[in-house]
Amino acid sequence: MNILAVGAHHDDIELGCSGTLAKLLKQGHNVFGIVLTDSVTHYNLQGIYRTKNRIQSESREAASVIGLELVDLDFPLAKNGCLIYNVELMRELETFIVKQDITTVFSHWKYDMNTDHKIASEITIVASRHVKNVLMYRSNWYQPDKPFNGMFFCDISETMNLKIECLKKYVEEVDNRSEKWINSFIDMNRTYGFSIGVDYDEIFQPVRYII
Repeated sequence: MNILAVGAHHDDIELGCSGTLAKLLKQGHNVFGIVLTDSVTHYNLQGIYRTKNRIQSESREAASVIGLELVDLDFPLAKNGCLIYNVELMRELETFIVKQDITTVFSHWKYDMNTDHKIASEITIVASRHVKNVLMYRSNWYQPDKPFNGMFFCDISETMNLKIECLKKYVEEVDNRSEKWINSFIDMNRTYGFSIGVDYDEIFQPVRYII
């Protein structure tokens, strides 16, 4: 299979579905990753900063942990926090999907409170409207007024170590948020796993999934 994961920011894919992608890569599938913003952050209120050079180098290192192929679209990256629905960007993404014969897409959850995540989901779901399998992931835990209905489970017990290694490559983000940032996702994946009798699990809300 040819598989695509789309993230608004560098680290979103790793947070939301890198354990599943690592499993798919181990099975011999082709997996691509596309990020839609530059992810540069100057959040003075919370003291959170991410610089362009560090983001680019850390994202490449994180992708290399599992063998994810990062792809740059022929379209300028939006500034962090400023992603808007753009028909040209959607068509660029759709063109990549068609050319690579993508059969499964991992997208942000469409009701995410983060506006970049929400718009990235809208762009991705429209661009992948002819793709057989589209699954939405979460990469933060801010709770809006709609619940995330994760009904699709993937046992990542054997690849959880790779997910953790991926996340630790984002040194600047760990410095900003401490290792509690990583541990919160480890704990969540452990809780998901317990619900189906495995050690660790990632869950997804399907847009559609054709068996």
